[in-house]
Amino acid sequence: MVLVERERQLSHFSDLLENSLHGAGGVVVLRGPVAVGKTELLHTFAEQVAGDRVRVLSAAASPVERHLSFGLLSQLLHGADATHAQRAEAVIGGGARAAGAIDPRVLEAVSRIFLDMSAEEPLLIGVDDVYHADADSMQCLLFLARRLRRSRIMLVLVDQDRSGAPHADLRTELSRHPYCTQIRLAPLTCDGVAELLAHDLDAHVAHSLASAAFAVTGGNPLLVRALAEDWETSTRSARKEPTTGPVVGDRFAERVVSVLHRLEPEALDVARAVAVFGEPLRTELVARLSGVGVIETRALVELLDASGLLHQGRYRHHAARDAVLRDFGAPGRVAWHRRAAALLHAEGGHSTSIAHQLIAAGETDEPWAAAVLRDSAASATVGGQVDFALDCLELAHSLADDEQQRAVSRAVLAEAEWRVDPARAVRHLGQLSDAANRGMLTGHQPLAVVEYLLWHGRVDEAAVTLDRLARTAAGPEAAELGAVRDCLELCYPARHRRADAEAPPAAPAGPRPGSTLSLVTAVLAAVRGDAATAGEHLWQRRRTDEPFARLSLGLLALARPERLAAVAPWCLPLLADAAGHDGTDWQGLFTAAHADAALLRGDLPTAGRLASAALDETSRAGWGVLAGAPIACLLTTAVETGRYEDAARYLDMPTPAALLETPFGLRYLRARGQYQLAVGRPYAALSDFRTCGRLLLDWGTDGPRQMPWRIDAAQALVRLDRRSEARDLLEEQLDGLPVDEERTVGRALRHLAATVEPHERPGLLTDAVEALQAAGDVVELAHALADLGSAHAASGDSRRARQALRRAWRAARECHAERLARSLRPGLASTSPSGTDSAEPALRADPAAELSAAERRVGGLAAQGHSNRQIAQRLCITVSTVEQHLTQVYRKLRVSNRTDLPVFLETGEKESGVAPLLADSSSHSSPYYP
Repeated sequence: MVLVERERQLSHFSDLLENSLHGAGGVVVLRGPVAVGKTELLHTFAEQVAGDRVRVLSAAASPVERHLSFGLLSQLLHGADATHAQRAEAVIGGGARAAGAIDPRVLEAVSRIFLDMSAEEPLLIGVDDVYHADADSMQCLLFLARRLRRSRIMLVLVDQDRSGAPHADLRTELSRHPYCTQIRLAPLTCDGVAELLAHDLDAHVAHSLASAAFAVTGGNPLLVRALAEDWETSTRSARKEPTTGPVVGDRFAERVVSVLHRLEPEALDVARAVAVFGEPLRTELVARLSGVGVIETRALVELLDASGLLHQGRYRHHAARDAVLRDFGAPGRVAWHRRAAALLHAEGGHSTSIAHQLIAAGETDEPWAAAVLRDSAASATVGGQVDFALDCLELAHSLADDEQQRAVSRAVLAEAEWRVDPARAVRHLGQLSDAANRGMLTGHQPLAVVEYLLWHGRVDEAAVTLDRLARTAAGPEAAELGAVRDCLELCYPARHRRADAEAPPAAPAGPRPGSTLSLVTAVLAAVRGDAATAGEHLWQRRRTDEPFARLSLGLLALARPERLAAVAPWCLPLLADAAGHDGTDWQGLFTAAHADAALLRGDLPTAGRLASAALDETSRAGWGVLAGAPIACLLTTAVETGRYEDAARYLDMPTPAALLETPFGLRYLRARGQYQLAVGRPYAALSDFRTCGRLLLDWGTDGPRQMPWRIDAAQALVRLDRRSEARDLLEEQLDGLPVDEERTVGRALRHLAATVEPHERPGLLTDAVEALQAAGDVVELAHALADLGSAHAASGDSRRARQALRRAWRAARECHAERLARSLRPGLASTSPSGTDSAEPALRADPAAELSAAERRVGGLAAQGHSNRQIAQRLCITVSTVEQHLTQVYRKLRVSNRTDLPVFLETGEKESGVAPLLADSSSHSSPYYP
């Protein structure tokens, strides 16, 4: 046994025993809170003195033996010799009661047995937990205590610090005797906790844990040792030491329960009541729940504080409270929580406290419970306690007692879950859709259901509900309905167009003077080509109370994210504010919008990082059809940085079936087409791009100002050597396109250059560079500069070629377009000219110089995207010969496939130290993001 900070008490015991040995017997009452080491102190002292000098008689009282007459006395006499034991047995067995009291002759006979034993040898009589002793044994001990003054007996009684004990007369009686000594044992100090921990743990660890362990245990030695055991168990399982704080585990919980069951029944009830409430409350409430008197409850709370379980009326650690609640058993715990809720409600307690009790109970039949739970959910939502609010609403919904109430309750619950994670509301959609169609929902709830349905791709159900609502909507409800219809038009244009065809013609909607404008309506105006007007109206009269789901749909449903440049000043702040109010999981949508903006600037690392973070911040199932936006961004960045394996993994991500009915699906298709083009699958890419065009045509939104799918399709057609078709598409794209559409103009001109004669290309590409520079897209600018350098080299202008190539290489490095940067390096000179920027690295010599003329011709055509059969037909050689040349090209250039071939391989001869540049610019795939 380990004793810490008990040396003074042991020394006091020794002095008192020495007096007893000289015929001055006495009584010691060892008192203190529960489980502070009183038993260990008594046993340690008994072991030290037991032997030739002193006979030790010991016993431990127990609640289960409290009604066993003379049970404690029988334990004590087990240590006596046979003669005295037989005398005691005869006395006890023949003991008679008079009017419920023991015959005084029995008390005298029992005392005489102990006194005779002490005449033979000194006695140390130790009684542990004397407050549990049976009444008969207690009377015998008190009778003996009055006759010890001239004996060689030291009687040690271990008692507990508390008032109202069953044997209060023990203290009253003994306190009158001058030979009775009271010794109080207190919990350990913080230094004592450190010393005790050091017996089981490393000294450094013990010292570092001491302060926190003292806060958890209040210095209770039993609980401190439990923390040491939990620490050792944790370090053995983890094979390393925890880095912070004590480990509060199973041993600690077991010892807390052990402490509880050493208490009197009233103290145990008070401890349970405190655990049920979980927070400091008026003593009267604890007393009423526990069934103990108020004065006694106050004393017992102080006792529990002193024992280290409580601190200022609440459990020091949640693990201690949890252990007490588990000790109830489920039925008992439910009953106590229900009683606590009823008490708090009757006392006018705070709704949140009542709700905690109702949720802990999990059931109730109180008529006021549902209203209290809804009120608590509203307060919790405002305070950011979303999980608690959901628990309240879940229970309130289960308590609804009619169909209408259940429908409204379910809608409230779905709205709260939606704010946390849109995926959590899916389980309610079927029943909510039915309730909305039957007119059972109130206020904004039916429109919210429509938004949930649109988000998750259940457009048929949303359209049916919208049609029903349109027949009854009026006033403000009609305005809200218009905003949700705008959501339908933005997200599912084909469905909206069919609905318009079936409905009577209506005047186009627009912002009325002085009216507030929905973000969705403003974005829809931007998509229709009136971004400036929409932005002006929204900036002056923007709605700050619009649901975040609608804000997100409006922002991310833009068919052309280039519009972000026009709408970002007013829509991104609104989205950020809404994301902050609706929960951290919604932050992913705000992050996705920033990823789009970064991609439009050509900042590939930032765009990829933000798009990946967006998918991590919101659950995959919660994205619904909006998942197309961040996945498309990830695809584009992966392709441009040459991470094709990552791109393939992004394509494997699950997407909703309705994705291709939305603008998000267009963006996903375009990004997938760019990937197909990059890995040498031009036919698959062309199919994706043409699907985009067909969808836009079906939606009635195709045109030069909308998504430029024609540019992408032309790029694929050039790869397939169908330049005439590509030129027709590009001219159609440029026809009617305003000059302020710099990005689209620049891209169209760049790819148009690949369809004309070589001498016509520099002029078109120069115009493309100027337009893209004005647009601010660094990635697309780098591609255009590379094509311009190629065109200058093909015309023999090596000086301009070198300038354009260096600008292209620097732009590609700036935006981390590694695929383009790698292909540019072989075409640059091996050293930088004198006076160039010293921060630019020296470039290695041209590996293409090792190629033969035939290998250069075959490699150049392969780099342009021609198949082996097409190369064979153009060069009048066999397919086998093409394959042999390509094998040598791959080996000499240290590449693994045709997609890694340098863009400056040429079919002609090398000139002026610069590898002749590929006249066909189609090998530079575009990162254009819709």
